[in-house]
Amino acid sequence: MEKEPKDGVDEEEEELDCSSPEVVNKYQFAGTVANAAIEAVKAACAVGKSVAELCELGDNTINEKLTTVYKGKKIEKGIAFPTCISLNNCCGHFSPLKEDTIDLKDGDVAKIDLGVHVDGYVALVATTIVVGSAATGRKADAIVAARTAADVIIRCLKQGKKNNEITPLIEKTVDAFGCKAVDGVVSHQIKRFAIDGTKVITNKNVPGHQVEECSIEAMEAYAIDVVVSTGEGKCRELETKCTVFKRAPDQKYNLKMKTAREALYKIEKTHPKMPFSLREIDDSRVRLGITECVRHELLQPHPVLYERDGEIVAQVKYCVLLMPSGPLKITGDDITNVVSDKAVEDEEIVALLKTSVKTKKGKKK
Repeated sequence: MEKEPKDGVDEEEEELDCSSPEVVNKYQFAGTVANAAIEAVKAACAVGKSVAELCELGDNTINEKLTTVYKGKKIEKGIAFPTCISLNNCCGHFSPLKEDTIDLKDGDVAKIDLGVHVDGYVALVATTIVVGSAATGRKADAIVAARTAADVIIRCLKQGKKNNEITPLIEKTVDAFGCKAVDGVVSHQIKRFAIDGTKVITNKNVPGHQVEECSIEAMEAYAIDVVVSTGEGKCRELETKCTVFKRAPDQKYNLKMKTAREALYKIEKTHPKMPFSLREIDDSRVRLGITECVRHELLQPHPVLYERDGEIVAQVKYCVLLMPSGPLKITGDDITNVVSDKAVEDEEIVALLKTSVKTKKGKKK
């Protein structure tokens, strides 16, 4: 276990990067908890299990594990993204209330997604499993496509590399498995209390939605997020209730409804900076006030999105710190038990996948 450093720096002080051992330790503590939580949810996934109860298990595991970190110190710690379990053609953000839950079925493709923070330093993680049976056919194609694309990205995270040089490699990798990257999904630079920094790597070039060019730099941290589909990669909202929200930090409005004011007060007290689930708000009257908060853009919804019926969507997400010795992966599930009958044949990508993630040390003279 990593050494437990001193109390966190004041949020108004100069922001620290991964050159600070304390920052790295906090990322690693958060990563250890996130990995433990996703393993607990994976182990509990079985035919007949309630998705709502499994999401609750993930959140409870995070909170329980965090009680052992920085005991007695005034450091914020908690859920950075509530546990979501999105099935089959659902692209993400499915974190139902108990009254809206569904049960896992044999063969369901389940994407488990969650996040943790320690002193604002976040560790996000997602993986994809098949419930009750082995992944074969198009299910295997989607999962292996996501895993392989994630393996490509980590090998591209070198100082000076441009984000727009990485995207074509992701697209070629995913295409090799007969899949498409899902529109709008990007990997973000992460910073203190920010799961979505300004530097991004998009998984797919979408006309009219170009991202700003940037360079990868040493001592940065990134959340690498790959979501792929056996379909066209175009997701949309249906009628599923949105339950994951985030306070919009710069938005202000004088709310008229008492329930909305109560909801906003509770959210600003308990989740001022990170996304949260309605599961954590057990007062039904306060839940009613959420609608007005969203209407006036005080809360940002994370809607539940879907691909076409019959398609399979898979996700792999991990966090990585760009250290002098090479990328240091602090979260991630090694999906080694899934095999596709397809493979990458592009020579550049095949060669890249054979390279080591770590930087080779120079010989001493």
